[in-house]
Order: sequence, then C-alpha cells, then structure tokens
Amino acid sequence: MLIDAHTHILSLAEDAEFTTEYGREGSLCIYRSLGQLPSHRAPTEQEWEASGYSRRGFPVIGPAESIRDHPGFDKIVILAVSPQFLDGELIGTVDSYGITGVPGPPSPEKCNDYIAAIAAAQPEVFIGYASVNPAYRGPRAAVRELERAVTDLGLRGLKLYPMYQDWSPADPVLAFPVFAKAEELGIPVMVHQAGSTRIDARMEYARPALLDAAGRHFRELRLTIAHCGLPWVDEALFMLTKHPNFFAELSYYIATVTPEELFRFLVHAGQSFVPLEKLFFGTDYPGFLYDPVALLEKLRTVNEEADAVRLPPIPSEKLAGIMGDNVAKVLGLIDA
Repeated sequence: MLIDAHTHILSLAEDAEFTTEYGREGSLCIYRSLGQLPSHRAPTEQEWEASGYSRRGFPVIGPAESIRDHPGFDKIVILAVSPQFLDGELIGTVDSYGITGVPGPPSPEKCNDYIAAIAAAQPEVFIGYASVNPAYRGPRAAVRELERAVTDLGLRGLKLYPMYQDWSPADPVLAFPVFAKAEELGIPVMVHQAGSTRIDARMEYARPALLDAAGRHFRELRLTIAHCGLPWVDEALFMLTKHPNFFAELSYYIATVTPEELFRFLVHAGQSFVPLEKLFFGTDYPGFLYDPVALLEKLRTVNEEADAVRLPPIPSEKLAGIMGDNVAKVLGLIDA
C-alpha cells in the first residue's frame, strides 16, 4: 500500500494577496539557496516574478489536483489547518472557491468541515485529519470541536500546530485536554514538532522533546512527529526510542537530504533502537520541492547507495512499510 501521510489542500487564507506574502516569506530561503533571489537584500517584485513565484500565490489544490499529482498512490492523508490570527488576518484551511460544497461564506473556522467533505466524497482515496487550536477559543472549545470532527464528521486523526499558534505541547492547561480527548477517541495525533521558515513561528515550542510530557501522561496516545523533527532529527528519534506509541513521518526532511543521507538516516534509525516500522512516508504536498513522485522514488531507490557506503541494504519489506503499510496499521486500514 502506498500512502502519502502528510499533505495539504485548498487555500490558507481568504485573501489571495495575504496568502502570496505568507508563501513568499516561507519560501524565501529556498529561492535564495537556488540562486534565484538575492541573498543580501529583499527581492523586488520583478525578481519574485522571475523566480516563478508570481502574484498568483499558492496554486489552488483541490481533490482532482491532489489525485493527479499522486499517481499510483492508494491513499492520501489530507490535514486541516486550524484557525489562528497572523498579522491581523484569520488563516487556516479555507475553501475560497467553493470546491467542497460546504455551505455558507468561506472561513477557516470551517476547516474540519472542508476536510471532511473531501474525504467523504472520495473515501477510497482521502483520509482526513482534523485540526484544533486550543489557544484560539480555549481548550474546552478545542475539545468540543475535536469531538465533533471525529464523531459527527468522521475525520480519522488530528493535526496540531503549536509553534505556529503560540502554545506549547507540554502545557497542561492548553495541550493536555486535547491530547486526552484524542486518546479517548482512539485517533492518532500528528504534531508539527520541527522547525519552520516562517519568521513568526515560535522555535521554542518546536523541539520534539516537548512531546515527552504527552508521552508520559497519555500512554495509549498514538503520536506522530511531523517532519521527523527537523532540525532536531536525533531528538525526534530518541522520542521514538523512549515512547512505544510514538512515530515520525519524513516530509520536509526527505526533500532536504541526498539519497546517500537518506540511506544513512535509515541505518542510523535502526542503530538508535527505532524500528523502521515507526517511520511513515510523507511529502508536505503541495509545498515547494515536495513532488510526491520524485520523493517516493528517492525512498524506493535508496538501496542504490548501499554499496557506496559499504553497508547492507535496507530490507525491501522495511521500505515497503515506510511507503505506506506502517501508517496504514496506525490508521487501522490493515492489521497491525
């Protein structure tokens, strides 16, 4: 089974101009590293246009586009982004173009309704994860929304964004009620515990070790560390070593490493007492440089590096697990 365990869909803000500026700030480092934008001053509008990031902003990704860009995949996990304020703008997953059929004016407050509508329309492909922000209207409201998203809307998991929303995953007041409800509902939780190229993101809330408190207090909670904790990859691996129900997915990280580095990482994970069954393939699609086909091929062919580094290849069944079977077991799609 082939599964992309980390993708996004629809828009991030109702205002296209705001969405463009948000995307440009987050991708500035990428275009600079590629030599397409100046490194020592702010780019001009003409330079941004020439780079390929035009005023069109993020492309609108609907179900058809996601399926088109995932040829050969059995399942695609689509993650909601819960509402938050940024520079006075309410952002989050929003259906600005009426793709989902959810009634009423578009609003990030309907993020879970949008994701649920897509998943319900094509359940053979899409697996929807809800999102809540306990700092937005408080933890009680977040818990109520999570229960609605799972019991009424049928969403299968939860995605959290502490560093973007200015709260710590170790906070017993804000975070613990959400973790407790997820554990009660029996759903897996993915947390963005990794860095971000957004200037406003709070790096002090991003370290994987901040999830240790959730692992200690919620022993049955199945928790996935997004992006393998980059840049704290070893710290994320140690969380997987310590906590039996912790996992990690490879999006973002897999796009930044060479094939040789990816091979060495998989070997290193095993040497760190992390079963490769705890790792999931993900892309962060439709983000920059996150082509599902290219990234899957990088993982599929990783054993081509074995001879060069004089190490045994990764067993094919282990790679197959990372490509989809591992997360399928966590989601109950196949037997564990």
